[in-house]
Amino acid sequence: MAISPLRSSSQTPGPTPLDRDTALLERLLADVLEEQRGRTFRERLFWLRDNAAALRAGDGRTGTQLIDFLRRLPSAELEPYVRACSMQLQLANIAEELERLRRRRAYDSDTSGPQRESFAAAVGALSQVPRSRVSEAMQELDVRLVMTAHPTDATRRSVFDHQQAVWQMMERLDDPRLGSTRRRELEDQLREVLTIWWQTDEVRRVRPLVEDEVRRTLFFFESVLFDAVPQLASELSRCFDVPWPPAAPILRFGSWAGGDMDGNPEVGPASITRALALHRGTALRLLRRRVDALAREFSQADDRLFVSPALVDSIARDEAELPEVNAGMRNPHEPFRRKLSLVSARLERTGRGADGGYANPDELAADLELVRDSSGSSRVAGGAVARLLTQVRSFGFHLATLDVRQSAGPLQAAVAALLPGYGEAGEDERQAALAQAIATVDDDRPEAPEALGSDEAGALAAFDAIAEGVRRHGAQALGSVVISMARQPSDVLSALFLLRRAGVGVGATPALPIVPLFETVEDLAGAEATMNALYVDPAYATQLDACERRQEIMLGYSDSAKDGGFIASQWELYAAQERLVAAADAHRIGLRFFHGRGGSTSRGGGPSHRAIGAQPPGSIRGRIRITEQGEVIPQRYAHPELALRSLEQTLSGVVLATLVPPADPPARYREEAQRLADRSREVYRALIYDDEHFESLLREASPLHELAELNIGSRPASRSGSRALRELRAIPWVFSWMQNRLLLPAWYGAGTALGEGDRELQREMRERWPFFRMVISTLEMSLFKSDLGVAERYLELVGDDDAKALWTPIREEHERIVARVLEITGNRTLLADSPALLERLQHRNPWIDPLSHMQVDLLRRARADDADARTPLLHTMAGIAAGMRNTG
Repeated sequence: MAISPLRSSSQTPGPTPLDRDTALLERLLADVLEEQRGRTFRERLFWLRDNAAALRAGDGRTGTQLIDFLRRLPSAELEPYVRACSMQLQLANIAEELERLRRRRAYDSDTSGPQRESFAAAVGALSQVPRSRVSEAMQELDVRLVMTAHPTDATRRSVFDHQQAVWQMMERLDDPRLGSTRRRELEDQLREVLTIWWQTDEVRRVRPLVEDEVRRTLFFFESVLFDAVPQLASELSRCFDVPWPPAAPILRFGSWAGGDMDGNPEVGPASITRALALHRGTALRLLRRRVDALAREFSQADDRLFVSPALVDSIARDEAELPEVNAGMRNPHEPFRRKLSLVSARLERTGRGADGGYANPDELAADLELVRDSSGSSRVAGGAVARLLTQVRSFGFHLATLDVRQSAGPLQAAVAALLPGYGEAGEDERQAALAQAIATVDDDRPEAPEALGSDEAGALAAFDAIAEGVRRHGAQALGSVVISMARQPSDVLSALFLLRRAGVGVGATPALPIVPLFETVEDLAGAEATMNALYVDPAYATQLDACERRQEIMLGYSDSAKDGGFIASQWELYAAQERLVAAADAHRIGLRFFHGRGGSTSRGGGPSHRAIGAQPPGSIRGRIRITEQGEVIPQRYAHPELALRSLEQTLSGVVLATLVPPADPPARYREEAQRLADRSREVYRALIYDDEHFESLLREASPLHELAELNIGSRPASRSGSRALRELRAIPWVFSWMQNRLLLPAWYGAGTALGEGDRELQREMRERWPFFRMVISTLEMSLFKSDLGVAERYLELVGDDDAKALWTPIREEHERIVARVLEITGNRTLLADSPALLERLQHRNPWIDPLSHMQVDLLRRARADDADARTPLLHTMAGIAAGMRNTG
């Protein structure tokens, strides 16, 4: 039986490097599988792949043979096929990432022009902008990326480590200088790693702890981001001719791991305290390693350079305070080594909280500046010590600020437990009660009643933990308090009251920003009124003054899309930003938007540079915060060069959106966008929320229920524990439709809305309006990823005939949207304008398709109480998630 890698139809004749990598990895894994499972298994696996491809091409007879074969196999015998397909799929992803890396290096070597979306390309686009304005924008640049630990990353850390090992060996094999002996050695090492990976559980047997999520997030800082940021800042300095090293960070990071309490009973005071300690410990360890490395490298003698009196004095002071270091005895004529040895000792004391440590990162930076000022060389001053200074200023002693998030409901309940009559009051009365309580909380701190519910007690204890974190680590270690499902001013004032009651913003303890998160379409529509009420509230005015008259507002992509569909969500997010900017400007408040984007397209995922450029004119102004979701983090930040590329794309997008924002859309564009939003939402909600049979379709034609057993996150699938569709979180909602390959939330309703509009106007909007171009390109990618042929197989699992009948309008809407998108783009096929993306997506199908067919059969067996079906079913879910490169 022939075993050969399948080629996508878009590839030109002759094997490409991607083909060669794919063929090599398939062959090496096949060798492992033959050793572990026998030759017959190896041959049947590739037979499965080829028959699934034939079925995709329309060969019904072959498809029938494939399905019959799967149904005959006992569940326990299906499991190794599932795992093998999943591994092949993940190897295909590694091959794709290597191809991205090749293209990145090829662009970097090409002297004919800069790579698009790079700093160099941005400089060209800003040629007509005065240099003084560019310099001013560089000084005001404030970009923050927030790592979240939402349950969307299905890859175990152990498996991830094996993937990284394969990546590194494949990268070495790409070196054309390798001889046959070394190549043979690397291939043998690859077989060894693949064997260990094969023998490793792909699926967690227990749900990860919150601390596991914190440590996983910190891993990417330690392995990649800590050293990528100085490179990024150096490139920005080179391209835009701004000072190096930067006096202020151009990029900061935040994290929700350990602080996201919203609907997660595992997160609370203990996890907040532990996360802050882990952040600090990791940051100090990384800084000390870099200082020690610098001490080994900086061997300059004092008679070969001018040592400033300030440095001499600081060494004398430190040696008197830290006599045990004894650096002067070992290196009496090497002042830099002496000073850096003392710096290392002070960092060690900082970690222990002992006398002689640094009070804050500014003290460390001042010591490093002393060394830099005495270097006697611009090259040395701009080298390793400048990179270390950039790390100190960017990461401080905490790496990433910890946000604490909680839903408005528990906050309101906690306040009601403290203020008599609050729970029964209306909104106006609540605002008045909170204003009074905030004004008097210093003198009259309400004590919690003895009979306090667990939720209320947990909320109050969390705010006490926040206050203790600020006192122990400083306000720079915590980012903000985020209020999800914010709808009214009292939601925000409740958080302010609880912070003040805990002591945050009182006396010497600095205030923390409070960030309302507006999530549903309705909440976004009412956000302007909510913020206007807060801006004129005397109690909230003190909070704004404490935060330098700056306000951050978070925009919820996930729940707004679940609530109203993709187009309605995108337009309401756009329009809400316009209204909120105008309101903040009227009150002379500096506004920053926090974009809560997910990994999937229906939750705002997609290329960051394009998304930033599609925001309303004047909404960025050099300031933005963006979430980086669970499964996105390893895709963007697992490799240093690709991480640097991703960060550069984000920052260049912010620079361009600030200095050359798009023009305001004309009224007819806005009217059409509003019509599209209203009509698409109407069609979407008629199916999703108004049809009584839809929920049966969701639960029977997807692995929604089974998702709870896939231990990919510490958080439950719904806030309240209810199984009702309205209570379902956006992440498992999207995950389910991604698994069955329908991707329904990403496009349903858009076909009818676009089809009823003016096609020529829509073509013009795509051509001239970045927002609408982004909407259409995102729809196009979602439609290409969807596969109705595969999705239709899941209908076999639906027993409710009325629910099954919904397939007809779903299929018809899909046909409408595909046809309309092609009419708007003027192309004959989807993604015709993006051949590289098209090739990557097609490259995955040969191994995703068999997993989908096996998942349908395993769902049927699991629901018939076949205990042996559970494990392979979970493997299909993890494998498809990896293959689609999106879960939720």
